[in-house]
Amino acid sequence: MGMAYQAAAIENGAEVFGADGEKVGSVAAVYPGYIVVEKGMFFPTDYYIPMSAIASADGGQVYLNVAKEAALQSGWDAQPGDLETATFDSTMRTGTVEMPMDTAAVSATRMADEEIRIPVMEEELTASVRSQEAGAVRIEKDVITEQRTLDVPVTEERIRVERRVVDRAVNVDDAEAFTDTVIEVPLRTEVVDIQKQARVTGEVVLSKEAVERTERVTDTVRREEVFVDESEVVDATTIEDSERR
Repeated sequence: MGMAYQAAAIENGAEVFGADGEKVGSVAAVYPGYIVVEKGMFFPTDYYIPMSAIASADGGQVYLNVAKEAALQSGWDAQPGDLETATFDSTMRTGTVEMPMDTAAVSATRMADEEIRIPVMEEELTASVRSQEAGAVRIEKDVITEQRTLDVPVTEERIRVERRVVDRAVNVDDAEAFTDTVIEVPLRTEVVDIQKQARVTGEVVLSKEAVERTERVTDTVRREEVFVDESEVVDATTIEDSERR
């Protein structure tokens, strides 16, 4: 195939595929010795693929004699100095390529090249619990002094003097009459002694138990929203937004 036929068989906008059937990009310009392939939709990159790397061309499709990854890693993203002066040498073309039979794989590759994904993130609010000191309960025992009164029955002896009128003669028992006499009569009484005895009258029992309660916490979270600016678009119907649907 000659150079003129080769160049005429390639059209601007034609899809370029590697030898493995994966899409490389679209033809942006055709030169005698190169084709400029534009890859990527949003951030396009130009690849200057020499005519010698083309296996076949048929209207809207061009197939290379190297795989897609080999084409992208061959350094063809730098514009050659002889872009406009180089000519096609048919003897440099080697190898052939079969047309891809798996159209689903080609469609998947196209979709991967023609879309850009923007992650939309959102924060979630979660909570965890940790143990910490909540203070202490102090139990104090004080000694309190108070007055108490007990009524205790006691017994004591008393002297009762009874004077009687008697008229009789003196007898033997009255021999000591008319003498000074002192008679002592002992008296007894009971004295109250106080004793103190400690007794246990009660007890205070201390115990701890874990009680579950619900505590409401509030904080702010962030989320991302994507806005499509249509101010630079002449015809808004060219934008299809799934959120509107």
